[in-house]
Amino acid sequence: MVNKAKKLSIGKQLIENLKGENIKDYLRLITSDPHIAGTQNNKKVGEKILNLWKKNGLENVHFVEYEVLLSYPDFDNPNHISIVNRDGKILYKSNGTSPVIFPKEQGAPNAGIQWVAYSAPGENEGEIVYCHYGRKEDFEKLKKLGIKVAGNIAMIRYSHGFRGDKVGFAQKFGAIGVILFSDPAEVAQEGTDKAHVYPNAEWMPKGGVQRGSVLHQFGDPLTPLTPAKPDLYKSRTIEEAKAAGILPKIPVLPLSYKDAYEILVRLSGNLVPFEWQGGLNFTYHLGPGFHESGTKVKLSVKAKYEKREIRNIVGYIYGKEEPDKYVILGNHYDAWVYGSIDPNSGTSTLAEVARAMTQTMNETGWRPSRTIMFCNWDAEEYGLIGSTEFVEEFEKQLNERAVVYLNVDLISANNSFDAATIPSLYHVVVDVAKRIPNPLESEIIKGRKTIYDTWIKTFPSNFPSHPEFPQMNIPAGGSDHTAFLNFVGIPVVDFRYHNASWSHGYEYPLYHSLYETKFLNEHIFDTNNLAVHRAVGQFWAELARVFADSPIIPVNITFYAETLLNVYVKDLIKDFEPLENGYSEAKDAKKQLSNLIKNCEEFLKQSHQLENEIQKIQKPNSKDNFRSRILSNRILSVERCFINVYIRPENPSKRHLLYSVSDKDLYSSNVMSGVYDAIDNFINSKTDKNKLAAGKELAKQISYIQAAVQCAINTIKEYI
Repeated sequence: MVNKAKKLSIGKQLIENLKGENIKDYLRLITSDPHIAGTQNNKKVGEKILNLWKKNGLENVHFVEYEVLLSYPDFDNPNHISIVNRDGKILYKSNGTSPVIFPKEQGAPNAGIQWVAYSAPGENEGEIVYCHYGRKEDFEKLKKLGIKVAGNIAMIRYSHGFRGDKVGFAQKFGAIGVILFSDPAEVAQEGTDKAHVYPNAEWMPKGGVQRGSVLHQFGDPLTPLTPAKPDLYKSRTIEEAKAAGILPKIPVLPLSYKDAYEILVRLSGNLVPFEWQGGLNFTYHLGPGFHESGTKVKLSVKAKYEKREIRNIVGYIYGKEEPDKYVILGNHYDAWVYGSIDPNSGTSTLAEVARAMTQTMNETGWRPSRTIMFCNWDAEEYGLIGSTEFVEEFEKQLNERAVVYLNVDLISANNSFDAATIPSLYHVVVDVAKRIPNPLESEIIKGRKTIYDTWIKTFPSNFPSHPEFPQMNIPAGGSDHTAFLNFVGIPVVDFRYHNASWSHGYEYPLYHSLYETKFLNEHIFDTNNLAVHRAVGQFWAELARVFADSPIIPVNITFYAETLLNVYVKDLIKDFEPLENGYSEAKDAKKQLSNLIKNCEEFLKQSHQLENEIQKIQKPNSKDNFRSRILSNRILSVERCFINVYIRPENPSKRHLLYSVSDKDLYSSNVMSGVYDAIDNFINSKTDKNKLAAGKELAKQISYIQAAVQCAINTIKEYI
């Protein structure tokens, strides 16, 4: 292994070698045309990236292909809505496209088409019910208010949740179609006049639309749990996917707030609850019905399913000492239109990370001890398809070889660095952030010299025992890290720059719009030669180097055990208290909780002993590389203990006992979801029989976590 001082100097040189001008060149190369997954344009972009990676010095660069079910609009006949009165007269009709503002960047044929993937085709006519954010609680509130959604078209605001969940809830409540719209309250908070929206600001102009997928799972809809290879059996049909709620049965269309205005301003019925009011300049009504009696909305959606080839791109820098251990860097490259933010801000930065690493190797003779693996995923936008299929195909190999997965989906802001990860990686993430120069002159002037300094200021710690840690959320389901953590148990870090002032649930105002072209990156939010992009790349490269070169893999099992005992289990004890009052059916679960506490205490004790041994090996005179590898392998195996294929039989891709994607919102994460679902079922059980069954299920779910903790204890012990 390279000595510590030399490693630090290599890290400093690696950080310095990343260049913003190269990221700019790559961004322009990749975003010259729209490139939706499965299209010829995206195939060409994949070839550009493959050749760029080879040119930049990566080894064994190649495609990994799958055949998956995708969805497309009729590009020659745009989707639209019509407002029609009782006489059949069209009062208003949308044109189904977003206006081009910069023809040279945005003028490709059909680039402005407004659509969402996997919508059912159809021309449904009905009255409108305004459903706020389309969450389950919103539909339940409408029901309490006596507003009938069934048989009507649900009109739902983007934000506060995944669009596919919104459509799923609307369908369950009987809607015949869904209109999704971007409300100025989320996307034009400074006003909708030209001076305050794109191209003069970061906010959505009046004709902008968010595209996206409404698929309600991750991966190819027709090949659950198995890779979508042409010669493997497709275990699910399209009709079965619809019956299971994975594909919607109803038409779905996104609208701009310009078009949404024409519907909402005509809507009658009760006034909306105060908190449901949006940003358009009139009072919203719930519907159904319009001020002009007999008026209806006709929803016209042309859509088709097609099996298409997608291609992931993989390349390597081979490790010189442990080539069979992979530090994986990932980003996707497919986009809904040009994708200069999502995802190609990350794609171009990843290409520069590769180039800077090979430059550093050539200048210093350094080569990472472990292999660094570069991955560009295809069809992420449709439902994390490329990465999910890859993990399904190589699950066993990744289980044995993967050290960590480091993900950047996009870089969309210049406010603060932000990372989502799991507790065992908090220390190393913070340590590396302290070494990355702050890209913002305005922050440096205030004495905040590193990205860490701005991060801790913008997102202050919510860890009482570790005030030096900024807020770090558990990674949710919005990007390609999902399958690595939830399916295999590989530690992940998902990071980007984030604006703390944007509305909850919104990525950024121009998300998935036509206006994600180079002008946005270069002239609106990262105007100093893409300095923010560069800082993300510097963090990415240095974090990868630390994982590749550290004699003992920097996964902190002690803090993992502390968090499990003092946060997760402590919260569970508090949430368990109401179940103990007079519920004999909960006695088994109470016993298992007591056992879990004891096991977590033992896990923490054993992790301290492991930490003591690690500190001995890491002393300057220690050269016990063999022992380092043994301990590293044990450390990596701990996270795998928390993978259990039996935890969610109704959703078998969710295998992690501690961390999983929310069933109510695929953009959110849950801790101990199996346990908390069982608690909810117990509380809501109406009969003694059901409560007894729910009590047994709760005891079983707690016991699953207990068994995983016992596995972790046995894993870090010297002998079985």
